[in-house]
Amino acid sequence: MINSKRKKILFLLGSYFEQNQGGAELQAYSLAELTRNTGWETHYCFISNGAVCDNYLKIILHPLSCKFFYRKFGNIKYPYAFRVLNLFNKIQPDIIYQRCGHSFTGIAAHYTNNHNCRLVFHIARDKDVQICSGLWKKPYLIPEYKLMLYGLNKADIIIAQSQFQADQLMQNHGLGAVVIPNGHPIPKNTPSKTNIIKVLWIANFKPIKQPEIFVKLAEIIGKLSNVRCIMLGRTTDRYESLIRMAKNNNIEVMGELPNDKVNDLLTQSHILANTSQSEGFSNTFIQAWMRKVPVVSLQVDPDHIIEREGIGFCCTGNFEKLVGNTKRLIKDHELREQMGRKAREYAVQHHSLKNMELIIKVFDKLLPRTYAK
Repeated sequence: MINSKRKKILFLLGSYFEQNQGGAELQAYSLAELTRNTGWETHYCFISNGAVCDNYLKIILHPLSCKFFYRKFGNIKYPYAFRVLNLFNKIQPDIIYQRCGHSFTGIAAHYTNNHNCRLVFHIARDKDVQICSGLWKKPYLIPEYKLMLYGLNKADIIIAQSQFQADQLMQNHGLGAVVIPNGHPIPKNTPSKTNIIKVLWIANFKPIKQPEIFVKLAEIIGKLSNVRCIMLGRTTDRYESLIRMAKNNNIEVMGELPNDKVNDLLTQSHILANTSQSEGFSNTFIQAWMRKVPVVSLQVDPDHIIEREGIGFCCTGNFEKLVGNTKRLIKDHELREQMGRKAREYAVQHHSLKNMELIIKVFDKLLPRTYAK
């Protein structure tokens, strides 16, 4: 018996790309576009910050009005549980796709465990698979963590961005994952770059991204001739003094830009610097590599790709190495060009939108047999 109704998928994330341009939101946005284009009735539930969504994808949005009080407690999400569960009951999705580990993972698992629905959990950061300690210091986070653990154990399938994440998931939780790297559109052309060396830093200003280290780096390399240092990303009031310091050192602080503008700037740039303490699999790495931009990373190198493939440098947490390797790429045109070519070749081969199609195949395999493929 063939069921003629449309396949339904519900994306459940903490935010939506048109309101918050994070890496997880970008990947979910691209995937939602593909599900819509391949015949899925596509729903997207998220906590809204109140900004207007143009909904360019023309999918069915379900914004939850943000309770800003909860943000004081680490942006907890379990207080939204009943509203989310009521939405599930109304939509009756076949697949729930949940990305980034928090209480939404467990809330989705509670629903799928009691209904004819499947849960796909997608790891968005290394923290999702690590063991959390010291929660007694912040007891209000205990339900958040416990619900995430419940969701991990009840998910029908878990997708990892890297082999490292899959290994950590097995080591820490005894659970398996399928590895599907992040996917991006392949830019059709990569025009020649100018003689002014642009060193770009892209991240939201927050402690884990360590923007102060890039400012310190830019103070040094900015003294070289023909070097222009640029910072992109959402800022907050707590970084006002750092931003003033950056501007006093001729660093351009451009704030948050639309993704297409970020890609345009990457196309013109020569080096992407990363100072994060940790990442999942940084989408900015892939966007840079696609545009022949090598990466100089303070300490993040997912699956040792940067060093193994020769598409940049990982400095193992050493600031002096960060300075030295950045200067080396600034001064050595041939090395920079060579790494840029290798970077594009690697990204095209391993990080195209074909990876999104692999995720769609995961969805299809989980569907009840009554659906026509």
